[in-house]
Amino acid sequence: MPTLRDYFLTDKSDVVKVTQSTEITTHDGVKIPVQMFLDFASASIYLAFYLETVRDPLQRCLSLITEHTIQAVLGVTGGFGFVDGFPKTTPIHASDLKFCGRVFIYSDNALSEDDMTLLDRAARQRGILLDYHGPNWANERRKMGKHLAFISHDSRDKDAIAKPLVEELMRYPGCTVWYDEYSLKLGDHLRESIEKGLKESKKCILLLTKNFLTNAGWTREEFNSVFTRELIEQSNVVLPVWCGVSSAEVYAYSPILANRLAANWSKGPAEVAKQIYLAGNADELS
Repeated sequence: MPTLRDYFLTDKSDVVKVTQSTEITTHDGVKIPVQMFLDFASASIYLAFYLETVRDPLQRCLSLITEHTIQAVLGVTGGFGFVDGFPKTTPIHASDLKFCGRVFIYSDNALSEDDMTLLDRAARQRGILLDYHGPNWANERRKMGKHLAFISHDSRDKDAIAKPLVEELMRYPGCTVWYDEYSLKLGDHLRESIEKGLKESKKCILLLTKNFLTNAGWTREEFNSVFTRELIEQSNVVLPVWCGVSSAEVYAYSPILANRLAANWSKGPAEVAKQIYLAGNADELS
């Protein structure tokens, strides 16, 4: 399922802006990722921090909204510029943008109501409008809709194929996918992973590599849950991606998969992500 870090990376994607990522390091070595949203339409900047599990989350959050921290982050704003397509539009440079006081903290730490009240009061005293997105917020967010897909792949293909594909998919507005939980190792049961993932995902992406096809822990029977759902819903659930495999190899693994229209990894992660995004949102886009 998507984590708070996933939401930190993909939220706020519904308007035209430049997103610049950076990182701050605290005095005791904790690294805190930051997203700066440069909104050229309103000539403003707002910020989002991601805070992993720490022993003192309230104090960490309070330190993130100090003037010193905010100014340190704003000090690395890039040399971006923007000109829209209309005549006589004044070009806007990143240095012209002003911090609007809006801050989002995505945190794996649950704060008590008293801590939330204290944090909100401290933020407002400093002229900051703060949204704290903790575990409870993430749970409610997950209930709002299904993810585009979860990616079933062999763990040996994670860095070379799965991760680049996920990064490309996350460039699309509101697009979230599951894949870390389904980095299957030798001996894992694909069917159990698919059954769990399909409950909260529109599609199942299969990264068909030589590693995938030769994984000794999988059998053709483990695809039953996917194809059963397809029969019940009368829709295509599986989105196969062929990654350096032949028709004969896929057919030997599953004749049904060999007959399924697939994306080809040779076209590059950006093109494959585009095909998957369009297929996964065909109903909404039609």
